[in-house]
Amino acid sequence: MSKSETQWAVVTGASSGLGIEFARNLAGRKHNVVLVARRAEPMETLATELRQQHGVQVVVESIDLSAPSSPVDLQKRLDERGIDPGILINNAGFGLSGEFITQEPERLREMLHLDIVTLTELTHLFGKRMAERGRGNILLVASLAAYQPDPLLAAYGAAKHYVLAFGVALHVELGSKVNVTVVSPGLMDTGFNDVSGFKPKASLKPSIVSPVKVAAVGLEAMFAGKSSVIVGKLNRFTAFSNRFTSRLLQARLTYRMSK
Repeated sequence: MSKSETQWAVVTGASSGLGIEFARNLAGRKHNVVLVARRAEPMETLATELRQQHGVQVVVESIDLSAPSSPVDLQKRLDERGIDPGILINNAGFGLSGEFITQEPERLREMLHLDIVTLTELTHLFGKRMAERGRGNILLVASLAAYQPDPLLAAYGAAKHYVLAFGVALHVELGSKVNVTVVSPGLMDTGFNDVSGFKPKASLKPSIVSPVKVAAVGLEAMFAGKSSVIVGKLNRFTAFSNRFTSRLLQARLTYRMSK
């Protein structure tokens, strides 16, 4: 097996927040890293840090993953570099909050394309090659929002429910060839809230977990071959308790907490 197959990891959404922590954690494990996001400058800064602190190879690929051709374009760029990754961290995404009918159609379309279509296509492109080699790891980033209907985050929550169902299905389907794991954080101290417009109430703040912890828990679960993991005790309790209530009640409770 070649060095590029076993040691290269692709991290999408690597210009901020959780993506940065995934890259730091992987570099700390001595994996070479491909940083992928639209903004090049913060990734170049991160690349310098990772090279200096961990002595790994780091490649920066500035690409708009919401563009329809972006998954194929990314794979072509990596092929030209001779990089065939053994790890894919499908982290890129954003959310929209507020009343569904007030959201801008173009922004809504962009969110759904990035959170669902791009994630699916990247998983297909890189997962197919991993399956042909008979090994590989894919981590999909969902959310606690995947575990119940989410008024005021309706489309985002539904998109993350897709990610959760998709990832667990692939975990079984790809089986011994490629491990697929889904990590579901709750609230985090990242730029997500600024982009989405979501302002968590004080009652939700005890459930906040750090991006460092989410990256560590998600990667540990992936390397352990787990199908999914929820980060944070309170978040795990919330997801578990949803098994005993109707979706309608879950939606009403979530709405009341979010207003």
